[in-house]
Amino acid sequence: MELHHFFTTQRVLIVAGKGGVGKSAVAAALALASARSGVRTLLVSLHTESIEVPANEHLEHVTVTPGGALSDFLASKGMGLLSRQLARSGIVELVATTAPGLDDLLVLGRIKAYEKDKRAEVIIVDGPAAGHAIDFVRAPAQLKRAIPSGPIGQQSDEVITMLTDPSRCKLLMVTTAAMTPVMESSEVIHELQHTLGMTLLPIVVNKCERDVPDLSIDSLDAPLRDAYNYASTRMHAQHTALATLNDLTQSEQLRVHRYVTEGADLVESLASELATRIQELP
Repeated sequence: MELHHFFTTQRVLIVAGKGGVGKSAVAAALALASARSGVRTLLVSLHTESIEVPANEHLEHVTVTPGGALSDFLASKGMGLLSRQLARSGIVELVATTAPGLDDLLVLGRIKAYEKDKRAEVIIVDGPAAGHAIDFVRAPAQLKRAIPSGPIGQQSDEVITMLTDPSRCKLLMVTTAAMTPVMESSEVIHELQHTLGMTLLPIVVNKCERDVPDLSIDSLDAPLRDAYNYASTRMHAQHTALATLNDLTQSEQLRVHRYVTEGADLVESLASELATRIQELP
């Protein structure tokens, strides 16, 4: 698999995963790997606090909030002055989060606008936690049923079309090789594929432990023997979780190792390993 092909088979790539699995780091690493392959890449964060990403001439990083998305929408309708006045009073953020699902629709609408304007060749979204991922992509359909006409109905239609078109949008799940995140990720994947009609990329299995070699523990002193037994037990649990993930999803897996670094150094390490794993895909 060529990196350029992997990243450009869709224009929007949404990354989701259970809290604690390293979703934001993986999203940033994918964006960096994409940029390094020569693809103009836009990394979209949904939170003001985001992980540090090494600079690259092909990579742009923006933050999208519901209030900011609403301001942009009003400005696009010729109401820029009104939106700025509302923003200064704090009303924009309040309005954007009042109706259930409206905040998600506004954010997805902003991402759709980036895609339509060809802001980049691929837009990688540091998306919601796995539990919220279903609500995030379900919001347009729910709002469409509640408000079928007008700007909200039109925006919902356009976002739904984007989400369900595999040439425009795909979703990538991040998990770790432990039973709880594997089970939750599998449930989310099933719902997104079979109920919401989304297309998924290979699953990134983050924070994989290194293989433990077979050793004769008879010659080891007690502390080393205990450490070896502990590492072996964790490795066995990891293999069980990975087998379960494979049985439940039948999806390709991109397995990357656990790193003790953080911030930009972590993104750098993950980007290099993810690039290698992607190139190993058929």
